[in-house]
Formats: sequence, C-alpha cells, structure tokens
Amino acid sequence: MGNTINSYLEKNIPFALFRAPNQSVRFVAQMSSLQAENKIEESGFHFAPFSEREKVPHFVIKDDVSVVLGKGELIPNPTNSKLEIPSFLENKSRIHIVDFPTYQNHIQAYLDFFEKNGTQKAIYSRIKEAALSEDFDLISFFGKIEKAYPRAMVYVVNLPGLGLWLGASPEKLLTYKNGMAETVALAGTQRILDNKNVENLTWGEKEIEEHGMVVDYIFEKINNNNLEILNRSETYTSQAGAMAHLKQRFEIRITKSELPKFIQDLHPTPAVCGLPREKSLDLIYKTEPYDREYYAGYLGMVEEDAVDFYVNLRCMKIHENTAALFVGGGITANSDAKKEWQETELKAKTLLNILDSVAASFSWQ
Repeated sequence: MGNTINSYLEKNIPFALFRAPNQSVRFVAQMSSLQAENKIEESGFHFAPFSEREKVPHFVIKDDVSVVLGKGELIPNPTNSKLEIPSFLENKSRIHIVDFPTYQNHIQAYLDFFEKNGTQKAIYSRIKEAALSEDFDLISFFGKIEKAYPRAMVYVVNLPGLGLWLGASPEKLLTYKNGMAETVALAGTQRILDNKNVENLTWGEKEIEEHGMVVDYIFEKINNNNLEILNRSETYTSQAGAMAHLKQRFEIRITKSELPKFIQDLHPTPAVCGLPREKSLDLIYKTEPYDREYYAGYLGMVEEDAVDFYVNLRCMKIHENTAALFVGGGITANSDAKKEWQETELKAKTLLNILDSVAASFSWQ
C-alpha cells in the first residue's frame, strides 16, 4: 500500500486514509484539485478549520475513489497526471515554538483576562516540532496509531499545498443516522498511572468544573435549536491511551436538514475554545503565537444518511519533512501553569510515542 499512497502524494491528489472507532479502515480520494467548501451536508470526507477566523477553508474531499480496506479491496493506483495546486492553497501558516517561561507569561495573560472580562475558561495550545528522518514511513505510522488507539478516530489527510495531517482523536463532535444524533461532552484530563482502573480515578475541582462547562454548553445549544434529548448518560471516565477524560453522551432527535445549523452552533465547543465563546476566541487569537488551522477543527465522513464527525485533537501536520504536533489544555481561574505544561507534554506523547517507534532518528526542538 505504501507505494500506491506515495503515488497519490506525488501527484498532489487529495485523500483521506482513516478509521473511525469500531469501523474498518477506509480510503477516499478526489481526482481533482481541492476547492473551498462550507456546506456541511456535502457528501465526502470533511476537514474543517478551528474557526472561521482561520486563514484556511473547510474542505470536502470527494469520494471519486472509495475503498473499504480489509475486505479484499485494494487502493487503485492513480492513472491521472499530476494535479496543479491552486494558488490560494499555498502554505502561509505561522509556526512559533514557545518555551516554558513564555508559556507561563501567556497563562498569566489568560488569568488576567478572566478577571477583567468575566471569562470562565479558554484553551491555550502550543506546538512541539520534530524533524522527521528521511526514512519516515507514513503507512507504518498509520498502522501503529490505528492499533494503539482503537477508541479514537485515526487518520492521514493529504491537503496538497497545506501539508499532510495525521491524528488520533478521542473526541466525537457529532454522529448522525436515521433521525438521531449523538454528541459528547469531553473535558478534563489526567494521566493513568500503574495500570490503574480508570473507574477508580479521582477527579479534582478544576477538571470537574471544566467538564461541567462543556455539559452546560451542549444543553444550551440543544435547547436553542429546539431539539429533543432522547437519552443522556451519566458522567463517566473514558480512557484514551495513557490518559483519562471525563465524558458524557447525549442522544438527540434531529433531522438531517437541521444538522448544519446545529453543528455550526456547536463548534467550536468549550472543550477546544472556551466560554463565553467569542471572548475566548478573542483571547486565543490575541495570545497564541501560531495559526491553529485545522487543529481543534473537525473531520469525518458525510454520506447519504449518515454523518460521522470528530474533533481534530492529538494531531500533527507534516510539511517539508517537519512534523508540528499540536497540544493544548483548558485554562480556568484555578489553573497552574506548571501542571498545564505537564498535561500538554503528556498529550504530545499520544503521537510522539508512535513516532519514536517508527523512526528513531529525529530531534525535538
């Protein structure tokens, strides 16, 4: 499969190789250059930015080629000529690496903003950057994250001109089928030590407060759209690799025509942005010294009567043999900069541990 995927890369063909939780690995490819899309109901593989303030568009990779792997099907070799990359897709993103003293200053800026503006929570994120070795094996990397994170949406997405994106996200934004949608409140993070049973973990005030904000936000969006809650789980602890999160599921009655507005209202959630949303966005764009682009956006398939969207967390972008890993955390008035830094270091290991096992010869900056 590796040589075939390389042919798609060399010919600038947009594609997505992915596996949603409890599903088969799939491959979809568009045999023409990418065009900006913003229609949530459009069929294909969606890759949406963090917010409308980003400089990159919402893309839909059309399924001109669609293969479900593991059922005897093989990805066909592309026979078309190399595609031109439209000028609007030239990579112009800002990438800036912060050290811990700078991180501390930025967290303090958040805390000062909270006090003056009545903001409850905002996400601060940063980048860890790695130079990849020449023998970095993309397919081996995908195979390892696919096996390591069975409960995550794992993917490789090629956006010619905007880089190659890879990730393993534990967070569902929304799934829909047959008039019912499910969305999830996920917030709060702690490390699982000594193979401890996740059901026996104790959660602190800060994490419980964070999760409660996301739950209240989802309730508000459901009510604002006059939707009916069919089922709501109790809050429970969910494992994602070596990390645990607080989680709660909501099942909602909704028509497909109502989905676009609800998704637009829902995203970005407090889990990746903050509360109130617009003030949090102002703070994020004022403080973070880089472009999030598709980090904390959403991705997944839209088909005739099904939608399967996940928040783009635990992800990285490869551009010119360099991997930029995106990590963030929720900042509240109770946050401690040192603990928040350690949490982002832990989150980076979701992909870093796999990178280590695929190719050892790269260096962190």
